[in-house]
Amino acid sequence: MKRKWLMTTGSGVLLAAAVSGAWMMESAPNVYSSKQPAGVTKTISVQTVSYESKAPETAGAASQGAGTAAAAPQSEAGAPGKTMPLQDTSFQKEKPGQIYYQNKVITLMYHEVTPGQKDKQSLDASKFEEQLKLMKSSGFQWITMNQYVDFVRHAKPVPPNAVLMTFDDGYESFYDDVYPLLLKYHVPATSFLIVNTIDNPKHVGIPKLSWEQVQTMHQSGVDFYSHSFDSHVYAPLDAKGNRSKAILRGPIYIKALGRKETTEEYVARVRRDLEQANAILNEKIGNTMNVIAFPYGAFSPALLRVCKDLNMPVSFTVLPGINRPGGLNGYRVNAGGADNDPQALIAMMKKGAVSAGKKATSGKSGISHASGSKPEPPSDRRMTPGLMMD
Repeated sequence: MKRKWLMTTGSGVLLAAAVSGAWMMESAPNVYSSKQPAGVTKTISVQTVSYESKAPETAGAASQGAGTAAAAPQSEAGAPGKTMPLQDTSFQKEKPGQIYYQNKVITLMYHEVTPGQKDKQSLDASKFEEQLKLMKSSGFQWITMNQYVDFVRHAKPVPPNAVLMTFDDGYESFYDDVYPLLLKYHVPATSFLIVNTIDNPKHVGIPKLSWEQVQTMHQSGVDFYSHSFDSHVYAPLDAKGNRSKAILRGPIYIKALGRKETTEEYVARVRRDLEQANAILNEKIGNTMNVIAFPYGAFSPALLRVCKDLNMPVSFTVLPGINRPGGLNGYRVNAGGADNDPQALIAMMKKGAVSAGKKATSGKSGISHASGSKPEPPSDRRMTPGLMMD
């Protein structure tokens, strides 16, 4: 697969990266790593798009800062520039004989999707396409993030069998291998970006998107929101480093200070990270609504309060379930990985996202309902529903 790296010239990105880097070097040298410590798994004013009406024209702000956009992949709707915008979901028609649930939304979660099976955490693109075909033929109806936010915040109606498609981490393969299929089947989708990894060749790990690619896809209707600025990592909880946690979840050990962060220091750090991510997304693609998918799905009451203070009340975990109005901290069903069976996924979705032998979760894990965070992920990176990672 062709990997393209573009050095960023956006002053906001450079400034944010410099601020983040300075804090990390001063406060916690040698603490952060994009890799897990040994034995530890890396285990949003809203313009509503009604499914009964046409979508609005793409906001001019979506292309702010964009250079010469790369040509969009060909879709079955016609040549690039003549495709139906992905934000327009009016093409979907209700099928009365195929209604499995109403006034609820299943949010599907994906990570890397590529041709062939790269590893156990990625999904073969052929399986992804089969999923899309089955969802369409079975009467599932894809909705946009705007629709979802209006649904959970204000109980605005969504179509029966509503499905929200989400992708984590911002892999370059999302542009190469997923975006063409989104255009082909006219699927609105959201990608959650680790913002400091975009156009950043110094950031280790699987190659990520460029801002040019993000802007091109955004002009076609793909939404992009925060997966943090650069907090998709684990850090030690003590000097020995025997225990660690996802750094958005709570205070961590700061080697330079020889102690663990205070609650106030933790909250300030989290606020800086989320503010940086939101500011850059606003600068690069004109976002005026802020949404976040928490890295590893890990959250805390303090983190949820920061999100609310920063006008980003809608968030996502990696806990499986189905979403209802009021569920501001949403559930997501893991639809990726080597073990995925498209037929089994569709069968589970028809049952309201409930696996055999399990009861449906309430869908109300939002800020007003949260009492804490999810358990730490297991140490083997298995594709357990709700425990996916970069």
